[in-house]
Amino acid sequence: MRDAIKQAVWVMLTAVILTACKPDSPSQGQDTESTAGLFGAQVVTGEATPLTSSEYNQLSAEQQYAVSNRLMGTLYKGVPADEFFDLSQGLASPKIGGGGNFINRTSLQLTKELPDTGNYIQQINDNYDFNSTRYSQEMPLALMFDLPVSRDLFSHWMAYTLANTILFSPALEMDSADYFDVHRVYSKLVSRINSNMSIRDIIYQHMISQENWRRFRSPEDNTREMIEIYLGLFDKDDEVPKASQACQNWHLTGDDQDYQLVITLDENIVPQKVLGQWINTCFDFYRTVSNHPKVVARVVNVLVDQFFVDMDQAKRAALVQSIINSNPTRFEHIFTAILFSREYLLNSERPRRLEETFFNIAHRTKWHPYRRFFQDLNNPSGSASNPTLAQMKQPGMTLKLGRWAEQPLDSLSFSYYHKLTRERLLLDRRTNLTNDNDAGWEPGFIEKASDLDANDFIHYLFLSTVGRKANGQELTVLSDVITNRNYGDNRTGQTMIIFDYISRLPETYFNNSVN
Repeated sequence: MRDAIKQAVWVMLTAVILTACKPDSPSQGQDTESTAGLFGAQVVTGEATPLTSSEYNQLSAEQQYAVSNRLMGTLYKGVPADEFFDLSQGLASPKIGGGGNFINRTSLQLTKELPDTGNYIQQINDNYDFNSTRYSQEMPLALMFDLPVSRDLFSHWMAYTLANTILFSPALEMDSADYFDVHRVYSKLVSRINSNMSIRDIIYQHMISQENWRRFRSPEDNTREMIEIYLGLFDKDDEVPKASQACQNWHLTGDDQDYQLVITLDENIVPQKVLGQWINTCFDFYRTVSNHPKVVARVVNVLVDQFFVDMDQAKRAALVQSIINSNPTRFEHIFTAILFSREYLLNSERPRRLEETFFNIAHRTKWHPYRRFFQDLNNPSGSASNPTLAQMKQPGMTLKLGRWAEQPLDSLSFSYYHKLTRERLLLDRRTNLTNDNDAGWEPGFIEKASDLDANDFIHYLFLSTVGRKANGQELTVLSDVITNRNYGDNRTGQTMIIFDYISRLPETYFNNSVN
């Protein structure tokens, strides 16, 4: 059974990657220096207006780096300081090296397919150890960690993000759901996004699936939830009996028959008026929901809440309307409108999820995962030595109604978040480069900064983690600690001291306004 899950996921993911349709090319004459119109979307105006090249270029080098890592951190990637700045110029007044025009270059990378994506799955299976039962939950994070910035990464990231919302959660926590449902929901989202399927069609296909019925198990519950989840209508109690009548021949078997969706032949023959439309069958009901005028607006609302949870309600409503006015028809249109907006890249403030913080810093510090890392991270039980997403109350693709828009920051949840970031990332250095199971940031990370003076080296470590230089007080205090411990010539020891301090900074776990 467990090996069957792993094999099924492996086959499906390989098929999804190898058969992915090519995304829309930028239209002829499109300004490739602009993020507008990505994936054939209409230009967004108003509150969600994209950050322009001129606005980005007017930022200081330090601000440009912070903005670039805001974007990359959201996508579970990171920009190393040595690749962005010209270290030969020092870091007292950072000068941009290879990081010029970063935002627009990244936006175009997200439309480009990788030529050899099929090899990545094989490499990941060779490089990491997975739990055969939980493979469908662990593999996506490993894949996103290893894939370069590309259309392939973007598709998997969008699918993972959607599967962690109320819109598409596989609801693994329920007794009627299992890891096959996680696999089906995630893989189908990747495949459908890659085939340029519309938002409405993806929702329709999901609603008629067994995975959806395993989350909402009766005609009454299912039809009510579809109206509430996809339309945001919570006052339609009078519609539910009529909708469930249309779905009278759909039911989920019990535990003894492994919760199978069964559609019998005794279809409803009495027309029912639901949501202003006459319907006969359950298929009619799902089409009515997916074609409803409120569907796209509801999806935009849910996704904006995920990325702007701390924004003022009136301003968030204006941002939602701005995206709706651009007439998005695919999920790419909504996600790119959010990610490349001036509001998100410059002004938004919110706590980061674990994947955003950990993966971003990992890529910036050249951190190497140990073989069981993704398995341990997704372990539903957890332990004191290996904190997990479940312990942080952020389990992947698990909660019936999806992850909360608010990052759980109660004392216990955050203690696990901090412990993992501090002990498994910042204070874990790799000493044996020939041992794949030896995790940590690699010597090459600090070797890149070997020619920097003492203060600039501290700036380098700050930029590589929190995206800013150390302030005057931090330089003074940390320099004194380094001196008192006789680490003046020991760059590794200096790094451990500074990273221990950085692990305690709130901004390590938080998106602050760049302006």
